[in-house]
Amino acid sequence: MTEPILENAAYSEHQVVFDLSTILNYPIHLVVQSWHSVSPLHWFSRNNDGIVAEGRFLEAPGLPLFTLEDDSGKRLSDGIPENILKVTRLMPALDFELAQACAASQAACELADSSPLLFILLVNHACKQLLTVQEFQQLLALKRTMILDRIGLPSSKSLARLVYRIELSPLLPWELEDVIKALRQPEILSILRHHKKLHLNHLRFLLRQRYPLWPGMLNLIGEHSSALDISWSCRMVRDTLNMAAGNVRRLEQVRSREALQELHDRLVERFNSMGSEDKRTAHAAALEREHGRYPTPPLAAIDGIEPLTSWLDLLDEGASMHHCVGSYDLFVADRDLFIYRMVTPERLTISLEQRNNTWVIGEVRGSRNANPSPGALDIVRRWVEL
Repeated sequence: MTEPILENAAYSEHQVVFDLSTILNYPIHLVVQSWHSVSPLHWFSRNNDGIVAEGRFLEAPGLPLFTLEDDSGKRLSDGIPENILKVTRLMPALDFELAQACAASQAACELADSSPLLFILLVNHACKQLLTVQEFQQLLALKRTMILDRIGLPSSKSLARLVYRIELSPLLPWELEDVIKALRQPEILSILRHHKKLHLNHLRFLLRQRYPLWPGMLNLIGEHSSALDISWSCRMVRDTLNMAAGNVRRLEQVRSREALQELHDRLVERFNSMGSEDKRTAHAAALEREHGRYPTPPLAAIDGIEPLTSWLDLLDEGASMHHCVGSYDLFVADRDLFIYRMVTPERLTISLEQRNNTWVIGEVRGSRNANPSPGALDIVRRWVEL
């Protein structure tokens, strides 16, 4: 049982106090200066013996900004201006630090308002470098091209304008590192500069797609695109290019999701309409000469799910299901991907992908790329997790 903290600390109206004793199972209070205090968002923790820890500049107390609420219902975020809270919501893992950075000066608030991505990149850099308030303010006083240089990006006016134009949605910590990698690559920057309305989703797409890149491809993605939408676009580009035997010119004419779907479907029909079974048999023989014997299935079959066991099986699966799995021979030969078929409770094609030496579900599709039923998908998931 915890003992109450001694009431020898005169907490002011500009402090928000959080009793963490029941959470940590020992007597301790977290005290955070409110937004309107002399030192906004400065914090310390104390127990019966006094202060036990004190936060430095751009150091969070270990709890997300929006969860900090005292026993009376007073929230730390209540006094923070909405325009600053809007920026903190763009990077929840860095929300406290972003708010604290805005509290440092009016220049920080102005950068957060005018170029949120540059501001987040700068605060992330300052956190890693353990900068003081004075050092952070010195960075803020620099031109934006120099700020880019200090955080490890090309110091060009064109990149500063590009970063300014990128609209954001909430970022995960690892995504911020990916953004930095993307903004260092001239081929990605070239594609971004030609698109009128840029969003973080476009960087997410380009980082996953990588090759080929062509003008107009960013029309496949928009600000409301989900992770599934981005995955769909990447898969469709990959499959279309695969069936086009690497002919990028066909993709260079694509300017919309509808156009990509139409091109993909035309190539599927052409690939699968090889004519007679004899022609598919001849094609399968050619694949065996090229790749060798069909790889051994990585997972054992169960009732209703069975592996494809030959190159002819692979070609027949694509033809019977009216999709492009028959063109996956290179991926299967490299053992990056393996194909199974579900025969009951419904007819599906299942691809497994190897990630970190583990086989995981890649795609599960019905005839003509139809989505599986929730029940069938659950069976597939449980089978893979066995």
